Amino acid sequence: MNIKLISTIVSIAFVSFIMQWWQADFIYTRKAMELGQWWRIVTSQFVHTNWAHYLLNMSSLGLLGLLFYTTLHVRTFTISLFLLVLSVGTCLHIFVTSLHWYAGLSGALYGLYVVAAYSALKKKDYFMGISVGLLVSGKVAADHFFGAIHDNSSLIDAHVVIEAHNYGVLSAFVLIALDAIYNYIKRKPNKTI
Repeated sequence: MNIKLISTIVSIAFVSFIMQWWQADFIYTRKAMELGQWWRIVTSQFVHTNWAHYLLNMSSLGLLGLLFYTTLHVRTFTISLFLLVLSVGTCLHIFVTSLHWYAGLSGALYGLYVVAAYSALKKKDYFMGISVGLLVSGKVAADHFFGAIHDNSSLIDAHVVIEAHNYGVLSAFVLIALDAIYNYIKRKPNKTI
């Protein structure tokens, strides 16, 4: 068992649990951003609209750990999570100007599942990599064409910001492309003149 990965996920869930008690101090609001509270780009993704939303996101994070504990390195997970949270929050702020407030980790989670699927493919776990990759792609496509599942909005007492999911997946593809380029350059033999 990948104890480091599971410990990291449990730590994130714990910190998110603590932050939930002071949700108003951490949630993304456009007005707070205009006042210079830029940390909310990151912190907003670790607080949630209600406890059901918290449990939904933390369950998804836990499932990711269980599905990929043999193929996802804790360093890959941690770096990817940080970059995805930063990217999703920044993209929402810049490109979704109608968004006045935001909370939740789902955008970064979508991206993490894509990164984890890629990691599984690199470790030759084709079944898990392809299955999860197709499921995430299908869910993003369904949300795009048919809208978010209404029950989810009711559960979290808020509108589901599907743009966050899209930015999470797109950001994950950028991370994967950068990893592929890095690995290509690293393997390429040096040519001397």
